[in-house]
Amino acid sequence: MWVTLKLKKEEILAHSGPDAVHYLSFQQHLMLVMAIITLVSIVVILPINFQGTLSGDVNSFGHTTISNLEPQSPWLWVHVFVAIAYVPLVVLIMRRASGRNAFKKAPCRTIMVTHISSNDRNKSEIRNYIQQLFPDVNIEDIQLAFNIKKLTKKYAEYERCVEARIYCDNNRDRRSIRVTPVWYSCNTVDAFEYYQKEERNLAGEVARLRASALNEPLGIAFITVSTVEEAQSVIQHFRPGTYRDWQLAFAPQPLDIFWENLSVSTRRWYVKWIAVNLCLFIVLFFLTTPAYIVNLLDFLSLSQDDQQKYKVSPVVSEFLPTLMLWTLSALMPVIVAYSDKWLSHWTRSRQNYSVMTKTFGYLLFMILILPSLGLTSAQALLEWTVQGKDQYRWECIFLPDKGAFFVNYVITAAFIGTALELIRFPELIVYVWMLCTARSRAEIQYIRKSILIEFPFGIHYAWTVMVFTTSVVYSVACPLIMPFGMVYICFKYVVDRHNLFFAYGPSNMVSRNGGKIHSTAVTMTKFSVVLLLTILAAMAAIRRQGFDARAIVLILSLCMSLTLFAFMSPIKRCTMRRPSISNDRAPAPLYVADVLFARQTATTDHATYSGYGSDTRIELNSENGGDNSSVDI
Repeated sequence: MWVTLKLKKEEILAHSGPDAVHYLSFQQHLMLVMAIITLVSIVVILPINFQGTLSGDVNSFGHTTISNLEPQSPWLWVHVFVAIAYVPLVVLIMRRASGRNAFKKAPCRTIMVTHISSNDRNKSEIRNYIQQLFPDVNIEDIQLAFNIKKLTKKYAEYERCVEARIYCDNNRDRRSIRVTPVWYSCNTVDAFEYYQKEERNLAGEVARLRASALNEPLGIAFITVSTVEEAQSVIQHFRPGTYRDWQLAFAPQPLDIFWENLSVSTRRWYVKWIAVNLCLFIVLFFLTTPAYIVNLLDFLSLSQDDQQKYKVSPVVSEFLPTLMLWTLSALMPVIVAYSDKWLSHWTRSRQNYSVMTKTFGYLLFMILILPSLGLTSAQALLEWTVQGKDQYRWECIFLPDKGAFFVNYVITAAFIGTALELIRFPELIVYVWMLCTARSRAEIQYIRKSILIEFPFGIHYAWTVMVFTTSVVYSVACPLIMPFGMVYICFKYVVDRHNLFFAYGPSNMVSRNGGKIHSTAVTMTKFSVVLLLTILAAMAAIRRQGFDARAIVLILSLCMSLTLFAFMSPIKRCTMRRPSISNDRAPAPLYVADVLFARQTATTDHATYSGYGSDTRIELNSENGGDNSSVDI
């Protein structure tokens, strides 16, 4: 841990990329906000709550909550003013986090063109058309995108065989390595001969698929011009015509693009989007909170006759909901992440942004909103809304036991959740499965490199902001939640700092919209103060059975805060700085998928292997598949 904390920002930036630096900066500012709120909760709010006599004795948990005070107690005004003061506190501190340099440079010299018709999918047509519309623009390079979905899969198999063959070649003097060609068979053959044969077969298959891909250009092109001003002028002044309905935008960086997903059409993507989100909504609608299962246990106990009636154990009724809540909160982001991966986003930044927003929305309902209302699922909320005959017992919401429920959740997330994140069970399970399915030990080195993935910023942003929101929302009603929330954010910061540097690969979502995930994470912190004012206003109105002065002040403060957030944007977005003129002359990246390069160029990160790529190397650049579809490398 000491080594992790001693890491400098420059070291993290060089090793893990700019996204890691901005993510850790976000957590540092959250720690500052939570430290101030924790101090206020323990020093100011907790002693005031102890002044009441409504909930138990001094040893009971309810004695520390706002429910311990009389509804007409003047001490409740302190809670009102503290909650209102938290609004500028969160805004001013998080504004600093979002206003800092994101260490990103937008690829402003390259334009991404989409919706190109099949007749115009060649470089000469695109160049002539752009030069005709903008004769003063100097076009430096044009690259087309190709359908490489099959090629990408086959190329991965080819690399696996090449590295396994090299491993066998380097270890032939020790002992013979055997390989099991078929997983359900016990027959083994010589590994070197097997991988050498497979390499030759796959090399020919890769060459064939590459030639086929180069003859199948997509309706996407990347145009690199000389300066930022030229690129911006082309994008602003280009108007789609009746014949060429092209769409122009600044291009993401090549490393941010999922090249194999560019072949997914917009219509097909939206069909998949509707199907995925419909399934996720059904899960949210029918089984949102763990209280649903606990209620089933209670129902079973009440439905038995006198001879068979049993009582649910306190361990089940108290600890199980909290543990299940944390388990579902950890499982939901995984489900969302895998579903979004199936959606085939074009860029990593867009995929992370989608995972973050959807995960936070589901967690907000599953962990905070519905349990606070005493509902088991969104289905129960809809049934209560439609069935007006049933009178809802508003006085039963926001009780001390609900506060204990959320305190238990934050404790579980702080001590169990962060520890499991350090172990990284999902990656461990995938690694074990890949080892079990490996045909020989010669493939282990390739497996170790293939599991080096990027840090899932979308999931971790959603988790962090969710615990922060839960802690802040109940910081006034239940001040004991804040120390554990502070413990969580500190543990989370150390664990993420370690994982970013030692466990995950570098991340550089440097597209023009790549910083959107960071700015949106800052924006999501505003939900904490909005929900805090909403809950306090509801509690004031319910406990006094009407709108008194405190409820009116809180409602007015809520309206002013929403207006401020919606129209005045007090929290600046983490938009990336536009490159200065000096950056215009920097070499523009080449917009060609790695699988279209020759092997010695596409896999420079594996140069540590002796003799890598020296045998049976396929020069994929030698086959261009035509004049207009060739790749200039």
